[in-house]
Amino acid sequence: MSNDKFKQASVNQKKHAKYKYSLLTVVLLICIIELVVSNIQNISKNINYTAKIRGLQAKKAEEVNKNKQLKSEIENYNSDVILESIARNNLKMAGQDEILIIMNNSKDNAPQEVEVTNKNIFHFGNKKEKNKEI
Repeated sequence: MSNDKFKQASVNQKKHAKYKYSLLTVVLLICIIELVVSNIQNISKNINYTAKIRGLQAKKAEEVNKNKQLKSEIENYNSDVILESIARNNLKMAGQDEILIIMNNSKDNAPQEVEVTNKNIFHFGNKKEKNKEI
């Protein structure tokens, strides 16, 4: 009888050991699956961030080029020739010993008048149009 008890006890221990090993196997499989999934997520994030970095670097290069271009335009606008052309074309200014003639385009074919002011500026056009602009 003692032999039967030992055999039954060893069978019970083997069953418990099988359950313990199968439970450990399942836990290890879950851990391995979790590691694989997290590695895949990290790799995909790495790829996305690398693409974003490349895009931002390209945008930075474009902005640096645009900044250089704007700085060169600022330097050009600061030159005397450009300032003089702006004064002549936009501000209707004339240089010393020069006479400025401004011609207004009229919609109707009415005769045009010429007006001389004390600044040596001539206005061509109808009086109505001239008064609107001044």
